[in-house]
Amino acid sequence: MDSKTLQQLKDEIQQKLLESVQNAGLDSVLEKYGVLDDKTLKVQWQCNLDPNEIKSGDAVDEQGIVLTQMAWCIPCPSTGNPFGCNC
Repeated sequence: MDSKTLQQLKDEIQQKLLESVQNAGLDSVLEKYGVLDDKTLKVQWQCNLDPNEIKSGDAVDEQGIVLTQMAWCIPCPSTGNPFGCNC
């Protein structure tokens, strides 16, 4: 996989993960339990390509490739947005 294709893959996975977290309705769960205003839920994730699962011919080191590392905070600690933000 060339570097341009790998970057496109990373970008698309990151976008899909952000969409899924944004649409998960986690703010309503926090609100239901009364912790939306005084607590922040921080969702963190890392996605890797496992070198043991990659077809031969692809250039991947033994550690694999980190596709994305992100965190999403609900509510947003910067703006107070109850739906959260990238933090």
